[in-house]
Amino acid sequence: MLLDPAATAPSPPPRGLASFMDRPGAALWRAGVLARPPLPTLSTGWPALDEQLPGGGWPASGLTELLAAPASGELALLVPWLRKLGQRQEAARETVWISPPGWPCLSALQALGLDGSRLLCLAPQTSTDAAWAAEQAVRAGSCAAVLWWSERPVTRPTLRRLHLAAQAGLTPLLSLQAPAARSLSSPAPLRLACQPLPGHALAIDVFKRRGPPMARPLQLALPWPASVRPASPLTGSPHDAVDRPLPAPAAAASSARFAHRA
Repeated sequence: MLLDPAATAPSPPPRGLASFMDRPGAALWRAGVLARPPLPTLSTGWPALDEQLPGGGWPASGLTELLAAPASGELALLVPWLRKLGQRQEAARETVWISPPGWPCLSALQALGLDGSRLLCLAPQTSTDAAWAAEQAVRAGSCAAVLWWSERPVTRPTLRRLHLAAQAGLTPLLSLQAPAARSLSSPAPLRLACQPLPGHALAIDVFKRRGPPMARPLQLALPWPASVRPASPLTGSPHDAVDRPLPAPAAAASSARFAHRA
């Protein structure tokens, strides 16, 4: 007996359910398409990466996890987004860095288009103090963004508390942890893993998002810093990599603030 293909095709979801799932921030979403976040996102500055993220950019609030080895290119990935944050109307807000792997160089920040005077770096003595600082910063709702580097995996209860605080404060919080944290459960709705590649490139795997899984990791070619730009091949001009003006020294007013908590 032959069956009518139209009779065996799956029926579409009820009209009321479909409209509910299409709402921004809905608790339900179609597994085959990216969900719409409740708040507008901000572009990552990488069009190929924007296409893989719900809303087309980094979330405007809440917790996002970026798993990468320290100083492996994660900051270069975030620079376009940080630059866009500084260009918004709320540019007077400070960006908070908690426990970065190294103290930022002000002249390098200026060369990247970042305002060092709006950067607050904290160096808590313990992971408990770091989590406390992150929670206070995002809950206050007065920061442009909070970045927290953690050498050890952060517990799920701590991440849950930080996620809720960041949502309440309408502040984006990026938790930068080691790649080993990938196997751990997390309440973050968006999780990415980064792996450095030869030639100053980065492989990015968005392994948790509200939408379908990625077919394969995304590869991005990161811009070379002016100080380490590779020399031009012999077929080109030998002066391409050297005859460039150095970045202007950071202005006296453009100074980041550093704080230690005993």
